[in-house]
Amino acid sequence: MQVAHRRRRPAAPAAALAAAALLSLYAVPARAGSFDALGEFVPDPHAVVLLRFDDDIVRYLPEGAEQKCVPPMIERVEAADALEGATHLRVNALSGCAERLLLSLPASKGSYRASLWLRHGSLDAQVSVLYPARSGLDSMWAKLFPTGRVTSDGWVELGSNDLPVDGAQAEAVVLRLTDYADRAGVDVDAFELVPSGSFVAQRSCLGARDPVCGADRICVHERCRLGRLFVPPLPAAALRNDVVDVMQSELRVFFGGRKTRLEDLPASLAILDSIRQASDPWTFWNGWAMAIRRLHDWHTHASSGFPGAGARRRLNACFIEGEGDLSQQVWPRHPKYADLLVSHVGEDGTQGLKRGDRLVAVDGQHPIEWALGLIDVDWGRWQASDSAVFAELAERMRDLIVAYAKSFTVVRCDAGSQSCGPAAETVLASELTDEPGGQVACDNRPLYHLGAKSPKPDHGVWWQFFRGPIEGTSAGEAIYGLVWDTLYGGEPNSWVHKNLSEAFAEFRQKARGVILDHRAGNGGTLDGAEHATALVRPKQAVAVIRMPIATSGFDGPANPAEGIAIFEKFKEISPYVAGADDWDPDLPVAVLLHRDGSASDYFPFGMKGAKKARLFAPHATAGGFSTYVNYVYWGGLSHQIASGDTIAFDGRGLIGHGVEPDVQIEPRQSDLLAGKDTLHEAALAWVRQELKKKP
Repeated sequence: MQVAHRRRRPAAPAAALAAAALLSLYAVPARAGSFDALGEFVPDPHAVVLLRFDDDIVRYLPEGAEQKCVPPMIERVEAADALEGATHLRVNALSGCAERLLLSLPASKGSYRASLWLRHGSLDAQVSVLYPARSGLDSMWAKLFPTGRVTSDGWVELGSNDLPVDGAQAEAVVLRLTDYADRAGVDVDAFELVPSGSFVAQRSCLGARDPVCGADRICVHERCRLGRLFVPPLPAAALRNDVVDVMQSELRVFFGGRKTRLEDLPASLAILDSIRQASDPWTFWNGWAMAIRRLHDWHTHASSGFPGAGARRRLNACFIEGEGDLSQQVWPRHPKYADLLVSHVGEDGTQGLKRGDRLVAVDGQHPIEWALGLIDVDWGRWQASDSAVFAELAERMRDLIVAYAKSFTVVRCDAGSQSCGPAAETVLASELTDEPGGQVACDNRPLYHLGAKSPKPDHGVWWQFFRGPIEGTSAGEAIYGLVWDTLYGGEPNSWVHKNLSEAFAEFRQKARGVILDHRAGNGGTLDGAEHATALVRPKQAVAVIRMPIATSGFDGPANPAEGIAIFEKFKEISPYVAGADDWDPDLPVAVLLHRDGSASDYFPFGMKGAKKARLFAPHATAGGFSTYVNYVYWGGLSHQIASGDTIAFDGRGLIGHGVEPDVQIEPRQSDLLAGKDTLHEAALAWVRQELKKKP
């Protein structure tokens, strides 16, 4: 950190002379304002933009802005300790709004570094370059991050990496300010744009590895994206090793449980070692993000403004792991990965795909193998902690194809003839629709079975609960179903508790059998998982939760005896208690699973082994048996890491080990073409065999 001691006008403490001289040893040369020997701010003489808040400023209102965001969310404040002039700006951005100030740049091609100073809060600050559609250029933006420079009276500098701007083509260049904390009173002063670096023209590309982009850009959505615009500056050489040491220390102390610490942590630490020699911001910060992704955990990810930048096309279809039983002669099954089948599609933008078609390759590789290979570029990566589970990648497949693929290969099938074509067809990603439109939700449910009470055709279950008699069953069978995704409870009267309680009360009163469809288990809180097990077993502690502080630096139990000792010690302190006092020993309950993690791991673990419960799934759950720790930085940069572990009653450390189904069954291509849901059909057949006797 570089500290500039500033005088309060008109006094000039002698200490400011020495401090300003010290600051000059570390300041980035000719890229932002500096401080003179008296601690006064001196604007950079090369700045093409200097916002003097003593003068008029122009607000920029985007077309269609919400009315609550239209009134000015800024005010001028006269202050003796303003950096530039006698006035600084105070930003009072409302929730969900941003204040935008119009900047005037030369009508020529250039590259600029942005900087501003703030105090009394935090801001998401970015410079946006908006190009009209007729230009053929994508709008761009650069995030501002702390540079390490501060003043003795509380001003903190934010700065961007070099941003290319075609001033002749730009419709507007805007400073966008949003208050992170949603509270009034963030002071801003001395915004500058200073020439820095060389202009880089936008380039079209195809596929994540298109060499046209060069080393400092990644091809995403058919455009070479400058990664440096979304990450902080490169840490100074003198500090870089210290920064990496802190990154590694955080992971060594807080990350994971036994399996992930032993299997995945060493590889992540090695990646962090490699960025010590990075020579540019993107190599350093993308390497850091790749190290986070390499931790291979359902709760663990790195985020920035980069992943969703500029989608140009869409593929309105959802893929599901399964068995391509009608197309194996056309394209044999991979020895490691399941086949990927089209589960369901939206109304348009489908590229002619239909339920039951099979995705056999992306850029010549099995789709899962291809997706795994994107670890160095895919900032949105999300995968199971269990290394044998790939449901998360399958669910994201359409978005990965649109963002990173050159082509994909499909086997098309016909529902009428119950057969598939004799050959595979390769589709160029550039042939996908560029028309705007919605996307059907991907929830691993090809069909719903609650009749009129089913979710809408868009498959948007999200935070809702749907329940009722199972379609195609008789009133005498009294088989009921529940479809839901979330287990976020948090307190006894939560919305999740209310819906589960109401459903289970009805099932206890009316049902002779139940099917719980949780195939898009988004997790939640432990109490939600506990509540979801209430139908099938008496109350019992089945595991103990050992979370971040309690397990810091601990690799977990080395053997079952050590694990059992931990369970016995903490089963009264931090237990996971499954079941309920009013459980029904005679009610058969089938649980449908596919992509389930966190609390949606705990839920089936609590059901496992119950007298009248059966789990139906194509593979294990995610194995995300932990909580997580969030680290949020400026400019949209953040990361989250799994922390802690769960120790089962038999001494097992559960993180990284998904719950195995009682009935392992994959969706079949032949069933999809016939309009059947393989998992549901199997569960329904079992429930019918086990129906509770009528009173």
